Amino acid sequence: MIRKSHSYPKRLRKLYYLLLIGSIGLIGADRIDLLAGHGPFILTPFLVLAPPVLLIGLLRAGPHRLFRLTISGPMQRQIPFLAALSLFLFFAFGSILFSLDPERSLVAFADLLIVAFFGYCISVQILAEPKRENLIARSVTFALAVYVIFCIAECIAWSQGLTINAQRTGSWVQSTFAPNTFLNLAPILSGTTFDANRSGFVLMMYLVLLDRFAAKWRYTPGFRILISVLILLTLSRSATLCWLAYHFFSRSFWKKLLSRRVMARTVSIAIVGSLLCVAYQKELLELLDAWEISDAVSAKLSMDPGSSGENHILLIQRGMTTWQTSAKTVVAGIGFAAAPKVLEDFFQDDKHGNFHSLYVTALAEMGLPAFLILMVILVYPVVGRSGALPCIAAVMIFNVSYQTHMEPVFWLILALMWSYGMERSDFNRVSVFSSKPPAGTATTAVSQEVS
Repeated sequence: MIRKSHSYPKRLRKLYYLLLIGSIGLIGADRIDLLAGHGPFILTPFLVLAPPVLLIGLLRAGPHRLFRLTISGPMQRQIPFLAALSLFLFFAFGSILFSLDPERSLVAFADLLIVAFFGYCISVQILAEPKRENLIARSVTFALAVYVIFCIAECIAWSQGLTINAQRTGSWVQSTFAPNTFLNLAPILSGTTFDANRSGFVLMMYLVLLDRFAAKWRYTPGFRILISVLILLTLSRSATLCWLAYHFFSRSFWKKLLSRRVMARTVSIAIVGSLLCVAYQKELLELLDAWEISDAVSAKLSMDPGSSGENHILLIQRGMTTWQTSAKTVVAGIGFAAAPKVLEDFFQDDKHGNFHSLYVTALAEMGLPAFLILMVILVYPVVGRSGALPCIAAVMIFNVSYQTHMEPVFWLILALMWSYGMERSDFNRVSVFSSKPPAGTATTAVSQEVS
């Protein structure tokens, strides 16, 4: 009997831990639809795994601790984030009253509420874990393993002539593994996500988690290289700029880059590469012409009429014009997620049409107050939290030409950014659902005993 009573908490702990790893590792996996395409929306693994994580966390706390919850350590620093997030959600909900498409706005707001809530809650579970390095290492390992498997499946599907279409229709294999293509020359590998831009953003956030919680893990340097390669394979300008911004604003990156050993290696590689290019210049030019690589790259980066770059600029201009239509739209916008109503000439009947910029979307759909609150959520960690600058810079630059506020990983990372700024010992003391505070603290700890 005693063994059974002790085995139950251990099994519950293992189940909780596995579900938490799965929810982090599959946080952006929208290629996996647990409704198999028969539902009105994509039921991602994250939406299924996150609720049991929270429920089991409460069960493990025990009924006698549910009403003795106070906050300490990093989670205390998240209280202003919760206040700002609540205001943002309030203004997003208020814009529904003035929406051009109230039904769609209401459904989209429910989606925003769910992903923001679960994203924040998973951040609390990460902070509550005593061995965060092991949790993040296993979660990222699982995430990248599944991602690479999907990339291999995308290559196989492309070799069989399968490509994804706008409606994501076709057989289960095609709708799940078929990739987008780069001018019909090569597949755009986006792993577990449909959109390559989102894929690059999710990969970047895994890099942030590794650098924050598992920087000393022996496999972290190799995973950094793997993530960088996978980001390049997405062929996403936004993701590449996000990656560059993250390293540009990172002190550790410049410290390593300016070391003598790294500089010597860089100079050696540059010299050898230059010599090879000069020696085989004719052969390289013939190879580029045969594969039409130069034309493909120029088309990808082009700002010419009809190109992707020009369309982004036109959408941003349309968003600013829409926002300035009247005093009502300046204050309350056209309604949350109501952009397709004013972008029918761009996207026809596509209900996922948007202004392709988080900042313009916030202004045009929710109005100036929501935009200001969003900027506080994004900018304050740079001023009031230590070590948040590289990640915040990456997030902000990525969202100049994209919008990720409907992604749980966006809110997860922002919640973690707001928890920065304390000593490492504070991180080690924090957990969830505890009845006793850490020694020497004025507040009662919210702790969760680890079986």
